[in-house]
Amino acid sequence: MRLLVSVFMISVMFVSAPSSAEKLSEPIAVLDAFRTASTEGDMEVFKDVLSDDVLIFEGGGVERSLAEYSAHHLKSDIKFSQEVPSKLIERTRYEVDSLAVITSRYSISGAYNGQEIDLTMNETVTVSHTPESGWKIIRIHWSN
Repeated sequence: MRLLVSVFMISVMFVSAPSSAEKLSEPIAVLDAFRTASTEGDMEVFKDVLSDDVLIFEGGGVERSLAEYSAHHLKSDIKFSQEVPSKLIERTRYEVDSLAVITSRYSISGAYNGQEIDLTMNETVTVSHTPESGWKIIRIHWSN
């Protein structure tokens, strides 16, 4: 059940995203690229948009790096994102200097592994900018 709950959390990956590095100069473009990578299973994009030390809270657990996330939930999160549609309900963005916080709510509805899913998910994503790496996701928190 914990795996299924954590998979729910990543299911928000259905927003189209720009694909060129030039278009990823904004925090929301980075978040959208993350979602698109999830629906397409594009592992290279995850390396481009997630910080190596990203902190991801989902399903009551925590993953403390891109390497840990890649080894644990990433593949199942991709599978879930590819099978269960989600719809953005609302989004806010707060940005100060080199830090942006994006909050979103999604409606997630469909079937996965023989189970009907119908829930509202909340997401908070923190994106940080450095001259060396540009905008990268440093924190994600999913809850439903």
